[in-house]
Amino acid sequence: MKKKLFKIFIFCFLTVGFISKNAAQELNNSELKQVDNLAKQMFDDMNNRDFDALLQMTHPKVFDILPKEDMKNFLKSMFEGTEEFSIELPKMGPSYKLSELYSEEENTLKYAFISYDMDFKMTFNKQEFDDDAKEMMVPMMKAQGMEVEFISNNAMNVLMKDSLTIILKDNSTNNEWVMVNYNPDSPLFYQIVPSKLLEKAKDYKQNLMLERKKNNEN
Repeated sequence: MKKKLFKIFIFCFLTVGFISKNAAQELNNSELKQVDNLAKQMFDDMNNRDFDALLQMTHPKVFDILPKEDMKNFLKSMFEGTEEFSIELPKMGPSYKLSELYSEEENTLKYAFISYDMDFKMTFNKQEFDDDAKEMMVPMMKAQGMEVEFISNNAMNVLMKDSLTIILKDNSTNNEWVMVNYNPDSPLFYQIVPSKLLEKAKDYKQNLMLERKKNNEN
């Protein structure tokens, strides 16, 4: 069950992100404004459960792995619930930090990073956890970047800190902006994202974690 749960999280958060606007941030670059508009639109589509619109924003290489209709059914089951579990996302999204716009001229790759904290509630419909199971689940989830708090024997609040979404466009996306979540533990992530971007994303993520650690120590 635990392995299945982690696989679901990995694939779900590989293909979609949950973000909202930081009103204090000024975006002067026209392409960064496009990125910001895409982020806001995606947040609206997520709140409205507009799965067709979400798939339109998904990196097209995902559909080489999983057909679009199967992906749509997967998303619907994730956010509308299944017999096994359901996920409850808050309507209000977190503030995000938008990076500068990066580019790799040799392959027309352009990209930016959005970092944010995200929380949600997960309820297991056919399974309950005793105290020993809860004690085991907490560090396992933390290893996946998720802090959890059990609120009952079958439900928990989940917080994902410093989540990272990549917004990119290149030849493989027909020069259209798309989104993919940073997930270095998933082989699918490496199939989709160019190698230079993988290196940049790794450094950016590590810097986020280091900055948070410094802030916590002060």
